[in-house]
Amino acid sequence: MKIKFCGGTNRVTGANYLIETDKHKFLVDCGLIQGKNVCELENFESFPYEAKEIQYVFITHSHLDHIGRLPKLIKEGFPGYIYSTLPTKDLAKEILLDSQKIIEDHCLFFQKENFYNKENLDKVFQRWLTLNYYEKLNFDGLEVIFFDAGHILGSSFIQFKYLNKTIVFSGDLGNIDPLLRQTDELPETDYLILESTYGDRLHEDLINRKDILEDIIEETIKNKRTLIIPAFALERSQEVLYDLISLIEDKKVPEIKIYLDSPLGIRILRIYEKYPEFLNETAKKFFITRDYEKLNYFKIIEQGSIKQLIEDKLPKIIISSSGMLKGGKIIDILKYFIDKPETTILFVGFQVEGSLGKKILEGEKEIILDDKKYQIRAKIEKIMSYSGHKDQQGIIKWVEPQRKRILKTFLVQGEEKAKINLRIRLEDYLGIKTIIPQNNEEIEL
Repeated sequence: MKIKFCGGTNRVTGANYLIETDKHKFLVDCGLIQGKNVCELENFESFPYEAKEIQYVFITHSHLDHIGRLPKLIKEGFPGYIYSTLPTKDLAKEILLDSQKIIEDHCLFFQKENFYNKENLDKVFQRWLTLNYYEKLNFDGLEVIFFDAGHILGSSFIQFKYLNKTIVFSGDLGNIDPLLRQTDELPETDYLILESTYGDRLHEDLINRKDILEDIIEETIKNKRTLIIPAFALERSQEVLYDLISLIEDKKVPEIKIYLDSPLGIRILRIYEKYPEFLNETAKKFFITRDYEKLNYFKIIEQGSIKQLIEDKLPKIIISSSGMLKGGKIIDILKYFIDKPETTILFVGFQVEGSLGKKILEGEKEIILDDKKYQIRAKIEKIMSYSGHKDQQGIIKWVEPQRKRILKTFLVQGEEKAKINLRIRLEDYLGIKTIIPQNNEEIEL
C-alpha cells in the first residue's frame, strides 16, 4: 500500500489523497483549493494522477475543500463511483450547485476551460452511492468503514484495511458541537492521516462560549447595535441559530430580531431536519419541534436586496455567508454596516491566511470591497470555539488511546505553524513518529 499526498499539504484546503495497492487505486476526498479566492488558480492544473485509472472516491464530508474538484475529476475521465454517508451526499449537492456560478466566473476570469458545468455536476451525483456509519464495504479484499467524525452533519473519518495494514483518514474532526454527536473513538490503525487546522492552539472559550454570546447579545440590545455574524451556510449558521434561539427561549436574553440572510443556509437547515438520527438527543428534539418560520423574531431574507436590513433601525442580529468573507451576500451587508461604530462583527470560525476575514481579525483599519475602500469602524469580536475542528488538546486526546499501535502519523490540512506544533506534541507527548508530507509526495506504507 502506498499513499500520494495530492492536496491538503501546503494549506488547509484542497484535500486529495491517492492510495494504491496491487489491486486498487482510489481517492479520499477531491477538494477545491482555496485561499484568498474561493477557487484558486491551482485548481485548473492537471491532477498528479490519471483520473481514468481511479476506481473509487471516498468522501469524508461535504465542505467544498473536500468535494469541490469532483466535477473536474469527472471531466478528466473518472469512471468509478463516489461513496459517502447519505447526509453528506444531500449537503454536497447543495454546496456544489450553490458554488457553480462563482466557480464558473473564476474559470472565465482565469481564461480556463469550465470544468464546473451542469453536465459534469449531474454526472457527479449519478455516480454517488451512500452507506451508513459502521457498514463494512469490501472491494476485492479492501475493507472500508465510515465512522462519525462529529464535524458537520454526516461527516466521517474512514478506516481502510488491506492484507495486514490498516490506515485511517481523519477528514475533519469535530469540536464540541451543540447539534451533533461526539466524534467516535479512533479505532486501531497502523497509519493515521491527521488534520491539523488547529494544531497549534486551544479553544480557550470552549466551555463558556454560550455565555460569551449571551454577553454580546445583551450589549447589542442595550446599545441598539447591529450584530453581524459571518457564518458558513453549512453547519455554522445552523449551530449559531440554535444557540441564539435557545438563549431567547430559555429567557437568558430578550427577544431580538434575527435575520438569516442565506438562502443556502435555510436549505441546509431543512436537511438537518431531514436527518434527526444524525444529531444528538437534545438537538434532535429541538429540530423536530421547531417551526422557524412561525417565530415572530426570526426572518429569512430571500434572494435580492438588503433593503429590509438597512431600514430596520432596531437592535438586530444578521447571520450571513460566507464565513471568511470571500463573497456572497455578506459583502453587500459589510458595504453598508462596516464603517458604522454601532455595528459589531462577530467571527465564529477559522479564517484562512490571506482571507478578508483574517485581515479584519488581525486589525486592518481599511478594506477594499468591490474596488472601493471602506473604513473599519465596527467593533470586532470573535468566539473561535465555534470552529468545527478539534483544537490541539482535542486532537491529542483523540489519538492517545492508539499511541502504542500507530506506526506513523501524517499531518495534513493545516498551515505550516500548526503542523509543526502538532508534530512536536505528538512526538514528545505520545511518542508517535510524525511526518509532514510535501505536495505530491508518495510514501510506501
